[in-house]
Amino acid sequence: MKRAALAATLVVLTGAVSEAQDGAGAPATPTVRVHLRNDSTVQGFLRGNSKDEVVVFASDGRYRHVPLADIQRFEVRRRTGTHVKRGAVMGVFLWASLIFAASIDRLEEAGPASWESAALLAGGVGLGAAVGKGIPRYGWVATEPGRLLGSLDPPPVHVSLRF
Repeated sequence: MKRAALAATLVVLTGAVSEAQDGAGAPATPTVRVHLRNDSTVQGFLRGNSKDEVVVFASDGRYRHVPLADIQRFEVRRRTGTHVKRGAVMGVFLWASLIFAASIDRLEEAGPASWESAALLAGGVGLGAAVGKGIPRYGWVATEPGRLLGSLDPPPVHVSLRF
């Protein structure tokens, strides 16, 4: 019974890690949030970037041409890290549930301040951190609009005519 529970737990955790890694591809067009000097915000997909303006496709379905002089802060949604700490905390919860709720005779005799309990705590934290490392965390990162010039997709076809 214990082996079946351990095998089921590992299968579920392995599936969660593979799902997180499959969906970790970066979008073709960056999602941006532009804070303007008049305290308004434009959020959407970056569709163009030149020396004097940024073009954002907003959620209302319109293209907004924003001059660079009107931009107070320019943010891009990117991967900012992983969920290692959150996974480690989940490992502590796993340890607590095993120690205080499971009816395992050896753990009940040894108590929560034993080497068996410490081994379970280390294993739970390590397993949780390993799972959390595979799950990306995204957030808004402040950047300069000029740094995104090369990040837009090139035109799908490049034609050159020579005579």
